[in-house]
Amino acid sequence: MPEDRITPQKLFDYVLLLMLAAVVYGRAVGHDFLFNWDDNLYVINNETIRGFSLNNLRSAFGPSSIGQYNPLALISFMLDYTLWGLWPGGYHLTNIIIHAVNGLLVYRLLWLWYGERLLCLIAAAIFLVHPVQVESVAWVSERKGLLATLFFLLSWLEYCRYVEAGKGKGRFAYIASLTAFVLSLLAKTSGVVLPIILLLYDLCFLPQDRRLRWKNKLPYVAASAAFSAMELYSEMPEHGGSRAGYHGGSPLATFFTMLPVYCRYLGLLIWPAGLNIEHWPTIYRTVNASVVGAAMLLGAVVFAGIRLYRTDRKLGFWVLFFWVGLLPVSQIVPLYLLMYEHYLYLPIIGVGALAGGGALYLRQRLGTRYSGFLYAVLTVGLLALSIVSFQRVAVWKDSLTLWSDAASKSPTAFRVWDVLGEAYRQDGNFDDSLRAYERSLELNPASTDSMWALGDLHTELGNLDKGYAYLKRLLGINPTYVKGWTSLGSNYRNRGNYVEAEKAYRHAVTLQPDAVQIIILLGKLSVLQGRFDQARDFYLQAETSGWNNAENAYRLACTEARAGRRQEALSWLEQALNRGYRNYDTLISDTELSALWEEPRFNYLLALYFPELDKER
Repeated sequence: MPEDRITPQKLFDYVLLLMLAAVVYGRAVGHDFLFNWDDNLYVINNETIRGFSLNNLRSAFGPSSIGQYNPLALISFMLDYTLWGLWPGGYHLTNIIIHAVNGLLVYRLLWLWYGERLLCLIAAAIFLVHPVQVESVAWVSERKGLLATLFFLLSWLEYCRYVEAGKGKGRFAYIASLTAFVLSLLAKTSGVVLPIILLLYDLCFLPQDRRLRWKNKLPYVAASAAFSAMELYSEMPEHGGSRAGYHGGSPLATFFTMLPVYCRYLGLLIWPAGLNIEHWPTIYRTVNASVVGAAMLLGAVVFAGIRLYRTDRKLGFWVLFFWVGLLPVSQIVPLYLLMYEHYLYLPIIGVGALAGGGALYLRQRLGTRYSGFLYAVLTVGLLALSIVSFQRVAVWKDSLTLWSDAASKSPTAFRVWDVLGEAYRQDGNFDDSLRAYERSLELNPASTDSMWALGDLHTELGNLDKGYAYLKRLLGINPTYVKGWTSLGSNYRNRGNYVEAEKAYRHAVTLQPDAVQIIILLGKLSVLQGRFDQARDFYLQAETSGWNNAENAYRLACTEARAGRRQEALSWLEQALNRGYRNYDTLISDTELSALWEEPRFNYLLALYFPELDKER
């Protein structure tokens, strides 16, 4: 292996790569969370990430309600929350830093194997700035993929040190490699392919007179199997996961469908046009011209890879790396969505290494006379990729910009219009929200999600009859749709029909007993009915179910105050303030707390938690 030490040239390259990542992705620090695309689940509404505590750590490693098992990602969000609170720019900055470090690790690993600066620079730069990488970096919730790759690369690096040092001397490196691999799997199970990669690495990079070692891969295989089992369990629909039946109704139809998807991936890598948060590939149930054409193209790629492998094993390895890296998302275990750009985050390392190897080959063939021309072409190519990525980052500014872009590119994808409708609703643009939901329902008349969204929004806007019609239509199709019953309860509540509202809410809880938000709605309904003891019981039930946030404590304070229990109200108010409740204007004007305004303890709490504002008052 080439000498692994920091030289002025390497240091210059590291700084150059870091600057490149900062320029391309830096604007993301000014972006918002995606309130309707997982950021709400991982960060905004996730009590688990609200700082480091024994309970939060236990919750992170416990059963996931997100549909994936990735405790390390949740712990990283705990660190973000400790540093930034809920300022989205801090979370985006962390993503950018992890991605930049991953690029430096790619450079370092390639240097260990090749010792060629041009190859390392091209490969690391492509990894950092290729437009398909934007999804992984600009999307806060994809932190899991960034962390998984970080520890995947560290594990691989330590394995290389172990192999280089020998079986006896490299024991510490081997343990470090295994530890890093487990951390990678704790972030996301996309790295389960590492045992295969290490086996191929031994085959392609180590001297051919050395015997291929299998036993040292067994602990990696065991870890992969264990975490794959946990992930398969977490991905079940009943746990919020995205497991689905085979697309097209059979494994063969899914296989036919994936052939053009693989070609589309290759197309995005070569010519990154039509980037989209939602790709909706055509489902092919039988063989047709598209399937045959895709099979022929992929066959040609495989043939070229075999030829390359026979000519140069070290370069041929990267063809194998790319396809092995895609295995976890190849629909062997079918997931709801067939294609995502962030699925390429790890496999693109192979593409970068091949491009770097190609650049090295051309420099050797062209000689020093034309090397300047080659460098110019490479610089222009990387600059073009950087510009496209820079522009693509802007699309990820917030939910509205992202899904408006998706709707313009996939105008017939009903789910895109659903999510865009939600984005408009969050933005307060209710007319456009209704139009987006109606467009979704027009494209898919059986979409119960669209019916619920229209019913719920019409209910919120006071169009109770329209909302009721959509919700009854929905529940006629799917009587177990929990959100439908919840919205129907709110529709009845807004009509003043508290009896039917309570029946609908309680039916929703029967269908989903752990739905704490419905318990809170029952509490609010009890307050409207003047049943303060019952309301307190509902809010306390929410507390014991883990919904012990500032807002729930404030609700309990208001309820106890209206019930005439002043001391209990003051205790809950203090808990709300301890948990971060900071709505000063509401505190001093809320009629529900009016009985407390003259209490010395109430004014003491105001002075304690709002010293400057209370002086003005």
